[in-house]
Amino acid sequence: MRKSAVAMCAVAAVGAVAVVLVPATSPEVSGGDTALVSVVVNHGRTVELGPDETRTIEVEVTASDRSGIRAVDPIGLWGPNYATLKVGPMSCVPLSAGGTTARCSGEATVSAGSRALFDDQAGTWFVDLRIRAADGDRYVSKNAAGFSLKRSARFDRAAADPARVTAGGAVTVRARLQRADWDRKAEVPQQGTTAYLQFRPLGSDTWTTLATARTDADGLLAVNVPARGPGAFQWYAPGDKWTAGAVSEVLPLEVDGPGAHPGQ
Repeated sequence: MRKSAVAMCAVAAVGAVAVVLVPATSPEVSGGDTALVSVVVNHGRTVELGPDETRTIEVEVTASDRSGIRAVDPIGLWGPNYATLKVGPMSCVPLSAGGTTARCSGEATVSAGSRALFDDQAGTWFVDLRIRAADGDRYVSKNAAGFSLKRSARFDRAAADPARVTAGGAVTVRARLQRADWDRKAEVPQQGTTAYLQFRPLGSDTWTTLATARTDADGLLAVNVPARGPGAFQWYAPGDKWTAGAVSEVLPLEVDGPGAHPGQ
């Protein structure tokens, strides 16, 4: 039976996860001059989690008080459908000469394995915290900041890559878009998602969108476009509130025949 809440203890290792810098919100309870300056979750990047993946998230809280910051504790993360994460002990370092401002950091572990996280818990999450100053002042908020926790997505090659084409001809570019399914602990086709086919001429660093397509029930994409000379294709899917965006591997294109290469 599915549990209504998830609680995970912090770990000491630093992981590569996502973080978001969010302006402070109004406290639900405040006493004295204690103020929340900022909250950073996962270094300001979205947390993207695979179908059976575990990651460590760093949480940084910067706060100020004339008497100095004593502690940021307790602190937790909560998301849709009763999802919760526990952040471990916060370590505080003064940032100003008088010690009035401090940055406190801690870690939480988020896991899609062991039925710990479910698909409907992806989306916007919030930081719940209590800041305590040296003189007894405090700042308490259940939504001090927000960040995104999303199911990962990726492209795989469902057909042969574009390789060679005759100058003036056309080429069909294919791909498959999949996303993490936390319920099933597997990757599944991402159906009905808009993706953009982009092209970069040989020697250029600029990608230009050539076509737009939507994935079918099997997550497949296929677009037929004229060969514009040697270069490379890639697919880009921007994602949504629950699923991360994805960029495919570069798909090189060689063109044979007169006018196949720039300058000829």
